[in-house]
Amino acid sequence: MRSDWFDWVRPAIVTMAGVAIGFVALPGPSSAASKLQVIAQADKPTGQGTLNAIDAPGRNLNITHGPIAALNWLGMTMDFGVAPGVDLKALKAGAKISFTLTRGAEGMYVIDEVKPAQ
Repeated sequence: MRSDWFDWVRPAIVTMAGVAIGFVALPGPSSAASKLQVIAQADKPTGQGTLNAIDAPGRNLNITHGPIAALNWLGMTMDFGVAPGVDLKALKAGAKISFTLTRGAEGMYVIDEVKPAQ
């Protein structure tokens, strides 16, 4: 009985697990594990907003941003960490900015590029 149930549920489990970790199962007669393929990350998520505050020593920016469609985020005010290569000296509180995000080492999104909004 268990093998009948497991044979029926296994494809769904493999597919759900693959999607959760960024893989997709491809159809075919071979084993599901041999058919996993990495899904390429789409363009980096981008946002626009107002720079409220700069914490240069802590490398954080407080931004009120509009929706970020690539992440299904609504507009909100939040703090973002900033990647080491981003120059914070050119930024001023109150400025309208555009920024790109990438996942940091801890899995949180960090700003990896910021510039005046156009």
